[in-house]
Amino acid sequence: MKSTHVVIIGGGYGGIRALESLAKHTNITLTLIDKNPYHYMQAEVYDFIANKVDMSHVMIDLPSLAKSFASVRFLCEEVNGIDSTHNQVITSKESLHYDQLIIATGSRTYFPDFIPGLRDYTHGVKNIPAALEFKQQFERALYDRIEAQSRSCDVEPFNIVIGGAGLSGVEIAAEMAAYANSFYQNGNFGCRGIDVYLIDAYESILFGMDPFLIESAYERLIKLGVHVWHNNRISEVREQEILLDNGKILDFEFMIFTGGIAASTLTQYLGFETNNKGHLIVDENLNIPTYENIYAIGDITQALNEEGKFIPPTAQLAERGGEHAARNILSSLKGKQKQPFRFKNQGVMIALGGEYGAGLLPGGIKVKGYLAYLIKKAIFHLYTLPLRRRSAIGKRR
Repeated sequence: MKSTHVVIIGGGYGGIRALESLAKHTNITLTLIDKNPYHYMQAEVYDFIANKVDMSHVMIDLPSLAKSFASVRFLCEEVNGIDSTHNQVITSKESLHYDQLIIATGSRTYFPDFIPGLRDYTHGVKNIPAALEFKQQFERALYDRIEAQSRSCDVEPFNIVIGGAGLSGVEIAAEMAAYANSFYQNGNFGCRGIDVYLIDAYESILFGMDPFLIESAYERLIKLGVHVWHNNRISEVREQEILLDNGKILDFEFMIFTGGIAASTLTQYLGFETNNKGHLIVDENLNIPTYENIYAIGDITQALNEEGKFIPPTAQLAERGGEHAARNILSSLKGKQKQPFRFKNQGVMIALGGEYGAGLLPGGIKVKGYLAYLIKKAIFHLYTLPLRRRSAIGKRR
């Protein structure tokens, strides 16, 4: 029997899940392509930038992971385009033939061009280099501040500004505030000097999410000392100064922007239909329209529910999309009808600084506090443990 070659572009949550689902079938060979040699678990970045874990905690080695499967090849290359007429993926070094293709290259921080200075003076955390740069610069600035405070407590405020109060913004704000509190308490420093500001464009944080999550997160942020500014839109960012649409001006030492995401830049070179943020338009089967052997999943797509409403991008959405694309590929190889993608949220868990969290479990069960923190950590370990075991196997081969 002729083997079917499936190419997966992107080693994120969706790409890895599709790989795991397909690699167990002996009639399928796979090639995983990613420009980075690691799987970045961006959903856990708040722990990394707040010094709770090191870099290895948020990374899985892709070459070792690929080697653990008998039928998987890994290419650490950048994809320059897709020749859909001849079923070819074009990289910087070669053209690779595919029978089935899954595009799962994720997203990047969206810096709106209509906000002057935003891209120049703020940090994103959608990739390891950006998160590492922020972490290193933050630690150095914190040290410099301790040096200055040894002479006098009368120094300029040290403000960290988080732009955007969605899931990422809230988690990062909470963790940075908890880290600052712990830092000054553990060091017994006499001068308290870090303030975290969360700039919220809407009337509430986590806009559109369950009221229990909104209330729990807001209470926790206030307890941690986070300054939450509702109904404030950023109009301009200057070097260490942010201007808001209501005339407020806020000085800052560091600013992280989480106010939106756009699809990875790959979509600009494919010739497929996209929305205004570069997200690929897919049909109900997760296929690129008119291309039955090309799938797109996760943050790179415009995901809609049955009512036609936008589904916020999450790791969970990417994983379910990867599994579904794999099922539809297997169905098509067997001559069976594909099934439409229906996303059912299995719950939401939010990290809220220190050993505290809030969440909704399947069945509408509400949890918060230390128990929610433990559940979120358990979910993370259940996800990473099999991957680390497989990468350990691959490392020995």
